[in-house]
Amino acid sequence: MKNTGLMMLLFCLFLFQSCKRCFEPIDYGKEACAHCKMTIVDKRYAAEMVDEKCKVFKFDDIACMKQYLQEHNLKVSDYMFLVANYNEPGGDFLDAQKAVILHNGFFKTPMNGQCGAFISEKDALPLKDSLKAEFISWDKVQ
Repeated sequence: MKNTGLMMLLFCLFLFQSCKRCFEPIDYGKEACAHCKMTIVDKRYAAEMVDEKCKVFKFDDIACMKQYLQEHNLKVSDYMFLVANYNEPGGDFLDAQKAVILHNGFFKTPMNGQCGAFISEKDALPLKDSLKAEFISWDKVQ
């Protein structure tokens, strides 16, 4: 009886852990963008979306992720969107819907999305001011 209870507990723990949506590291230089199929190389502009079943879609550009979402008529509420932190390439990804996004031609992104994501306005301000760039919301990314 103790073994059965223990097995059920372990099964439940495994079940809850396996359903948690989370970031999956990108193997730069080896994995392809889910939208344009180009190899994901630049750590400053990478992005991911994760569905409710924990399936991860990886992108080389924020714009690629948005285009993929629109072209496949996917519901935003069914996905978690993550973007690379421009100031910490290769570090923790940011929630795309909460990230501060700058749009400017300075950002030479793989698919010409021209956007860089930052953790806060304070982190983005030096580039915003020097480039005379504009803040845009996640909804305005194309």
